[in-house]
Amino acid sequence: MAKVFRDYAEVNENMMEGFAVAKAYTAINGEGTGMLLELERTIDNVTIGIDVIYNPDHEENETPFMVSEEYVKHIQQ
Repeated sequence: MAKVFRDYAEVNENMMEGFAVAKAYTAINGEGTGMLLELERTIDNVTIGIDVIYNPDHEENETPFMVSEEYVKHIQQ
């Protein structure tokens, strides 16, 4: 599944409620300064995820802080 990211300014803070940090990665860009946070929450038997990416060394036309839309990470049988 392709993840769709949006500029943080477009994100409604209510969509982030109830999520917890599941994993954190640092040094994700070429300069070794970026960070990726995987957030998740479980609703019934479905784990929903949101990814947050911060790249302080972004190019001029790129957004430094991006948040993905919710996506299904796992469905427990």
